[in-house]
Order: sequence, then C-alpha cells, then structure tokens
Amino acid sequence: MLVQSMLRFRTFFLFLVIYSLLTLTVFFPYSAVAKKQQSSSLVKDIAAAKKVVERSAMDETQKQMALGHLESARTKEEEIIAINERLTALKTEMAEQPEKINQLQKALAINREQEFLEWSNRIPEDAEGFMLEQFLERERTVIAEIQAKIQAVTHELTLLISHSTQTSEDAAFLHRMLDDVSLPVVIQKDEPTALFEARRLRRISEQRLLKATMDLQSAEQSTASQRQSFHETSLRELRFRQGLHEKRVEHLQQRISDRGRIELESLVNKLTQHEQKLIGSIPILVSSAHENLIIGETMLQQNEILVQDRSDLTSIEHARRRIADSLQDSRVRLDVGGINERVGRWLWGEQRRLKPTVRLELRLKTIRDNLADLRLERIVLNEKQRDLVDFDVAARTMIHEVTYKNGLEQIDVNVHRALVSLLQKRAELLIMLESLLQKRISTLEKSEHELQEQIHVTQDLQQMLSRHLLWIPSHGIVDTEWLEKVPEGFYDLIKPSRYVTTLELSLQNFHLYPIPWLISLLIIIVLFELRRRAPSHIEALAENTYQIRKDSYTATIQALIWTILGALPGPITLALLGLLLQGIGSPGRFSHSLGLACMHLVIPLFAAMLLFWVSKEKGLAHAHFRWTKQRRTVLRQWLPFAVAIVLPLYFINVLAFVRRVDLAIDVQARIVIVACCVILALVLWRVLDVGRLWVIRGVTNEPSNLRKFLRGSLPLAFIFVAILAMMGYIYSAGIILQSALASFSLIVAVALIGGMLARWFLLGERRLALHRLEERRLAAVQAAEESSSVVTPELGENITLEQVNTQTRRLLRALRVTLLIVGLIWVWVAILPAVTKLDEIELWHFSETGSDGQITTKPVTLMTLIFGLLALTVTTASARNLPGLIEISLLSHIRIDAASRYAITSVLRYAIVIGGTVLGLSFLGMRWSQLQWMAAALSVGLGFGLQEIFANFVSGIILLFERPFRVGDFITVGEFSGRVTKIRTRATTILDSDNKEIVIPNKTFITGQLTNWTLTDNITRLIIRVGVAYESDVNQVRALLLQAAKEDERVLKEPEPSCWFMAFGVSTLDFELRVFVDMVNLRVEVQDAINARIFELFNQHHIEIAFPQLDLHIRDIPETKPQLGSFEKL
Repeated sequence: MLVQSMLRFRTFFLFLVIYSLLTLTVFFPYSAVAKKQQSSSLVKDIAAAKKVVERSAMDETQKQMALGHLESARTKEEEIIAINERLTALKTEMAEQPEKINQLQKALAINREQEFLEWSNRIPEDAEGFMLEQFLERERTVIAEIQAKIQAVTHELTLLISHSTQTSEDAAFLHRMLDDVSLPVVIQKDEPTALFEARRLRRISEQRLLKATMDLQSAEQSTASQRQSFHETSLRELRFRQGLHEKRVEHLQQRISDRGRIELESLVNKLTQHEQKLIGSIPILVSSAHENLIIGETMLQQNEILVQDRSDLTSIEHARRRIADSLQDSRVRLDVGGINERVGRWLWGEQRRLKPTVRLELRLKTIRDNLADLRLERIVLNEKQRDLVDFDVAARTMIHEVTYKNGLEQIDVNVHRALVSLLQKRAELLIMLESLLQKRISTLEKSEHELQEQIHVTQDLQQMLSRHLLWIPSHGIVDTEWLEKVPEGFYDLIKPSRYVTTLELSLQNFHLYPIPWLISLLIIIVLFELRRRAPSHIEALAENTYQIRKDSYTATIQALIWTILGALPGPITLALLGLLLQGIGSPGRFSHSLGLACMHLVIPLFAAMLLFWVSKEKGLAHAHFRWTKQRRTVLRQWLPFAVAIVLPLYFINVLAFVRRVDLAIDVQARIVIVACCVILALVLWRVLDVGRLWVIRGVTNEPSNLRKFLRGSLPLAFIFVAILAMMGYIYSAGIILQSALASFSLIVAVALIGGMLARWFLLGERRLALHRLEERRLAAVQAAEESSSVVTPELGENITLEQVNTQTRRLLRALRVTLLIVGLIWVWVAILPAVTKLDEIELWHFSETGSDGQITTKPVTLMTLIFGLLALTVTTASARNLPGLIEISLLSHIRIDAASRYAITSVLRYAIVIGGTVLGLSFLGMRWSQLQWMAAALSVGLGFGLQEIFANFVSGIILLFERPFRVGDFITVGEFSGRVTKIRTRATTILDSDNKEIVIPNKTFITGQLTNWTLTDNITRLIIRVGVAYESDVNQVRALLLQAAKEDERVLKEPEPSCWFMAFGVSTLDFELRVFVDMVNLRVEVQDAINARIFELFNQHHIEIAFPQLDLHIRDIPETKPQLGSFEKL
C-alpha cells in the first residue's frame, strides 16, 4: 500500500510539473508577446499622431493640448510595459516557488547539532590564533549578510500583509475609474481631428493602464497566500541559519579566548621564571625582566577584557536584533490586527521590556571613553616601540643612565648582551600587546556602532508605542468572567506570606547591614524634630510681615525653608523605606516591588504635605502670599481627606503595575483606578464650588467662567478615565491617573513660584513707593528753602504705582500660565499620543538652503505652529509689561532718572519684540534669509511711503541714546518753549507756560536748532533791555539798573549782575541788564520783579523812559485852509 501511494503521489506531482511547464511555455509567453505587440503598435500610433499634430495648422493652444495628451499617453504606455514586466516576473516567481520552498524545508530539516559538530571537526585542533580570528570575522560577515536578508524579507512580508488588507478597496476604486474612462470619446464642436485623435489615444492608454493594473492586482491577490507562505518559510530558514552561525561565533570566541589564555599564561610563567633566575644579579637586568613580566601580565589582562568585550558585542547585537524584530512585529500587528485586546497586550509587553535609552547612552559613553583610553595607550606603545628600534643603542643608553646615576663602573659585555636579549623580548611583547589593543579597539568600535543602532531602533519603537498605546485596550471589559476573578485578585493583594517574608528579609538585612537602617532612623528623627519646631518659627516670621520696616524678602525665604522642613518627614520616611526595601530584595521580588511603589508615592505625598503646610494659619499663604481665607480653609478641609484615601489607593495601583502580574493589574489596578477617579471627581466638584478655592480678594461669589468650566470638565474627565478602566483600557487609565497626580504636583510648584514672585513684586512696589515719597519730600523741602511761596513741581516721568501693580500682575499671570503650560506639556507629552501626533500633521512646507548649498524642503507642523504662536504671545506680554518690571527691579534699588529708565525700557522692549518676532516666525518657517529681503523691501517702502514717520522713529532712537535733553528739561525749539514731559520714539511732548501740551515730531530736534536751558546746569542768564531818553545821566542809569538787580534775592551773586550801554537808538539810549538765576521757572518772575523795581527807581530819580518820536513835514498846503506848520513829538 505504501508503494502504491508513493507511485500515485509521484504521478500526480509529474502531472503538475508538466502542466506548469506547458502553461509557462505556451500561455504566458504568448500573452506577454501579444501584450508587447499591442503596446508597441499603440506607441507607434502615438508617435505618428505627434508628427501629425506638429505639422497641423492648429493654433498654439490646441497644439499644446494635443501634445500634452499624447505625452500622457506615451507615459502611460511605459507604465503598462513596466506593469506587464512585473506580472511576468510574478508568474515566473510563482512557478519557481514550489522548488524553492522544498529546498528551504530541506534546509530547515537539517540537524543543528550534527551540522555544528561536523563544522567544528573541520577546524584543526591546533589552529593558530590568527586562523581562528579569520574564521570569526568570516562568520560575523555571514551573520551580517543574513541579517540584511532578514530585514529585506521582513519588509516584503510586511508590505504583502499590509497590501492584502487594502486590496478590496483598491479593486473597487480601480473598477470605478475604469467605468469612468470606458465612456466613448465624442468629438467636440469645431475640434480639430488631430486633437480628437490625441484625446482618443490618451483614453485608450488610460483604459489599458487600468486593466493592466487590475490584472497585476488580481495576480498579486490570488498568489498572496502562497507568497506569504514562501516569505515566512524564507524567514524561518534565514533565522535558522543565523542561529547556526551565531553558535559558531560563540564557539570560535571560546576557542580564541581559551587558546589566548593558555598561550599568555604560559608566556607569563616563562617571564616569571626568567625574572626569578635574574634575582640577585645586576639590578638593570632584574628591572628589565620585571618590566617584561608586567607587559605579559597586562597582555593577559587585556585578553580577558577582550573576551568580555566580544561577549558584550554579541549581547548588544542580539539586543539590537531583538528590538528591531519587535519594532517590525509591532508594526505588522498594528497594520493587520488593528485595535484589539491582543495587540494591546503585545504592545504593553514590549513597553515593559523596553530599556530606557538613558542606560544605553551611558553605556555608549563608557564604550567611547574606553576607546579613547585605548587609542591613547596605543600611542604610548608606539613611542615605546620607537625607542626600541635599535636594541644595541637602547641597551647602551640604559646602561649609561644607570652607571651615571649610581656612580658605578662600566658594565661588562655579557650584561650588555643579556640586556639586548631582554629588550628584544620586550619589543615582541609590545607588538603582541598592540595587536591585542587593536582587537579591543575593533571590537569596541563595532559595539559602538551596534549600540548606536540599538538606541536609534529603541527610540523608533518607543515613539511608535507612545503614539498608539493609549488608544488600544489592554484587558477585557468588566463582565461576569471578570467578577469571578475579584476574590482571587484581593487575596493576591493581602496574601500574608509575602508580607511575612518581607519582614523577615528586613530583619536579616538589618542584622547584616545595620548602618543604613540606623542612618535612616536618625534622619527621620531629625526631620520630625525640625517639624515640631517649624510652626513657632513660621508664626514668628509672619509677625514681621505686618511691620513695614521689618518686612523683607529674607523672611519669606526663611518661612519657605521652614515650611519645606515641616512637609519633609513623611515623604523622606517613605523614600528611605523604599530604598531599604529595594536593597533587601532582588528585582522581581515582592519586597523590591514594594520599595519601587513607595518611591513612586514620594513626590505626590510631598506636594500634598507642602500645600497643607503652606495653607496653615500665619503660614506662607496667609502672611506672605495673602491667599484668601476661603481658599486656605477649603484646602485644610479637603486636602487631608483626599490624601488619606487617594494616595493609599494609588500605592496599590503602582504596586500592581510594578509587579507586572496580569491578575493584579486586571483586578487590583482596575478597582483602585476607578475608586481614585470617583473620589477625585467628588473632591474637585466640591472645592471648585462658588466661594471656595477660586476666590478673588475683595470679590465674593465672582462669576468666573473658567472656574465653571473647570468644575464641570475636570470631574467629567476623571469619570471618563474610570469608564476607560472598566472598558479594558487599564494601562491607559493608569498612566492618565499618574499624569494627573504629577500635574497636581506641578500646580503646587507653580503656585509656590508664583507666590514667591508676587511677594518679591509686592516688596519692590513698596520700596518704589517709599522711594518716590522720599523724592517728593526732598523736593518739597528744597522748594521751601528757596521760596516760601513757590512749590517746585515733581520733575521726570514716572509710571504710577497703579500702573506698576497692573503691569506686574499681568506679567506674573503670563509667567504662571507659561510655566503651567510648559510643565503640563512636559508631564503629558510623553504619554499623550494626541500631542506627539501634532508633529505629524504637516500644514505647509518651506525651503531652506543648507551649509552645503543644497536646498531642502522642511515641513511646518501643527506642533511648531503652536510653539510659534506661544513665542509671539510671550513676546507680546513681555513687551507690554516690561516697564513695570524695570521700575521694580531698577528704581527700587538704584537711583536712576526718568529719561534713563525710559531709554532702557524702550531699548529692551524693541529687543524683545524683534527677538521674539524672529523666533516665532522661525517656528512658522520664515528664516532670516527670507526675512532680510522682507526687511529690505519694508525699508524701501518706508523710505518712500512713510518717510516722515520713519524719520521721526529713527530720530527718536537717536534722542534716546544721545540724550540732548531729558524729561524735565526746559527747552526751546523754533517758536516753542516749555518743559519736556514725554519722550517717545515718534514725538516729544513739552508743556509751555500756558499749560498747553505741544507735541513736536522728533525729526525737528535732529534737523533744527534746539536750545536746552537745563542740560548741564540750571543757572540761566536773563537779559532786560531798557531805553532811556537822551537827556538821562548814563552813569546814574547804570547804577539804578544794578541796584534793582541786586535788591532781588533770587538774582545770583555769582556770576554777579552786569549792566551795559549797548547803543544809541533812534530815540533812546539802549541799556542791557544781565542777571543770572538758578532755576528756569524763575525767569519770568525775576523779570517781572526787576522791571517793576526799575520803573519805580526811574520815577524816583526822574529818569524818563524814552518812547519813539516822529517828525511830520506837510507840503503843498491848500489855500482854503490855514497854515498849521509842523508838529513835533506826536
């Protein structure tokens, strides 16, 4: 029966082979030839139609359209030829695949042990080391080639599997397109025949291309399972061969290490014996032999390190290949399996097995450091070898140094020969050591390359997992089957034997290593003692905040330190306990998992305790930050409740994830996640109620839309997370809960930073107010000393305290929001795929020229758009709120005038605007190479269209730096005089004597004449011109004028007043009285007083103030009127 079955199988197999050969030789070649002839005929028709179009009398537009249709038809025919070639190759491949699969299966049937034994027997037992090294390098090359083939086959298999899932959709799409192009081509009205023929040929080519594509797709789909089976078999065979060659590599490495160790140990023994023979002889020989022995021992040590380096290289290669396989398998599962529980568990398993890249980078750094040391050591060896080029000279040099140093006589020839022999041996040893070092360098270079590849693949895998993990369920939903697991899950949590074992291990570790336990206990005692003292110190520091003279920022810093000390004992105790528990057990044991869970609880507990201590009465929030009573009360009421319930539950959740036990995650973690989310939703709903946590000082029951939104959205978000956990997204819900607690810690940190900055701003504003009050007091005293009736107005332009407070509040709010946004992104970006996927959404592209001159196209993603808008927003907020910050940070510490403050503020504002704008636009794809052309075009536009405005702007910048006048100076420009009140970049405002504000463009000050009466000195000269009659006594007039000037106390004695007889006027003798006053605003007052006194003195001494005289001569007087003569002194 067996013989008959074999004969039947052989007959059937021969029939299949004959049928396949007939099909290949008859049908496929005929079909290929027919299609090729048809395609060739159509290509000829297209070429002929092109010639007709070129000779036709059509207009240029129609001719170009026709040529375009023909070129498209020709391109499609080329694509058809390529598709037919692929189809022929596919059919040929399918015909050859049965034989190939048979050969692969025969290769897989080889006995691995027998094959390895036969291969190892072919290597001679006495093979030299260099021969074994050649065999090892050859095997490594084969493994690299096999690995490249594995990657290629895996890629083809992935494409095949992913393509098979899209075949039905593609086929339907192709059928719809074929139906569309199957409609007959109708000639249009007044359409030339050549154009119609071109359109017809294009339509035929489109139909043929679609049919060829459908034929290829049909052939691929019908052979997909067979090709997939072939690729899978090829992959198994390649991995089988890879395993064989890896075993060979291990065998060769072991033989090389064993042989090298034996040879080097023998060499060291010989060197030791040689040294022992020379003991008691000439010291130079003994020292040379000892140095040779040291080199031999170094070689033995380097050989052992080389063995370890090669072993590490093998492990790195295996790890890199495993991660690459995991990456490829994960991609295939995502493409094929989609989103289901099985894929989710696979991906989460890969996430747990994935090592952090930080460890790999540290290992890479160690390898690079070792490489640098080895290369330096090789340089030292080369120097030693150069010293031993001539052994005779080297020996003589050594002998000469020894005899000269020790004052010995000349050593005989035998010693010289022995030393030369030792040096020759040393040269051989150095060559062998250099060879070992070179092998180590080569091995480490390969390890470096493999580790870099491993880091790159690990990052790719981590990025892919982070994008997909949260959206894939890891367990089943809550159903009756899950409810049956609940008792077993609870028993797994409270299993007494685990805790008893942990206690026993702790006692054993305490007896063996008591010092860490005692140090931890001492730290805890000290912290609790400091915690006992903290309240009294905090209350004492709070008393100083109510006294302006004693209040300082140092008191706030001290209060913060005592608050931290009060909050530290609990978290530090938990951290020390976690470290000690990790020390008593190896990774994977329950005690070690307990330790890790304790460490995960440290930061949330510290944040909660810190917030509780901050909200105490007379604490930081009360005395220093000025938080409202309602906020402090609600924190003291609800925070202990939330900490007492949520943190223990969170500890159970972390313990379940750390243990990586599926039952614990499915039952314990799921239940505590749901409980934590429900409790947190309840707490947030209560604390965000009206008049509780969200309260503004001085406002009760404020209608805050943001508070209403958060009160509704945050509890709903936690309820949604609980629903996710019940639906099987346990890993996703656990990570979201962990990030939520991390966000709570971040909010506490931002609140503390914001409170400390607000406190600093508050004290700065207080110093600013005291400084201005002192300025006003000094100004009032000075004015009272100069004149009892005149009050000097405050000089200079200052930002009011209300403006400073508003600007600092805006700046502080912007800083808090920025810190909060950046911190939340840092907390959530690693686990929230929606955020990481923003970088995959490309909005537009821009071109950039690299350093090599190549033009590259880069995308602008949604992530960079958000960063660009954030940069522009921060720039706007900083530019708007900079003056208040300058007032607090500069004026409260140093004395600086208003003009300097405004100049500094303006320059910094422009720098922030320009820098922030360039940074924000660079995120949006605008580089400086593009912006500079925009700036040039803008400059040209400004030069012509906005010439005056731009000139005033530049003039304002020049005025800010050159400072020809300051705020408060009294100036005269053109016909305007007044005191400068504002200096802006476009115009300057002066206040004249009529209390009118005059706005003068800055260009006027640069191009026109400017008089500054108070630039360097407030002393100004006042000129009073007086004209007296010709009959007056000149000396008496001069004396009376000087007397009037000296009688006024406001006229300076130095420089003293002067009087000058200036000219003979038409009807007056002209005098000038020149006096000096120390303030510009006294000019009018002094002039008025002196003029009044001059008039009074002139009247007393009968001196006439002349007035103009006019003589009239009348000619040709009419006879009817009497003659009047001439009149004088009219």
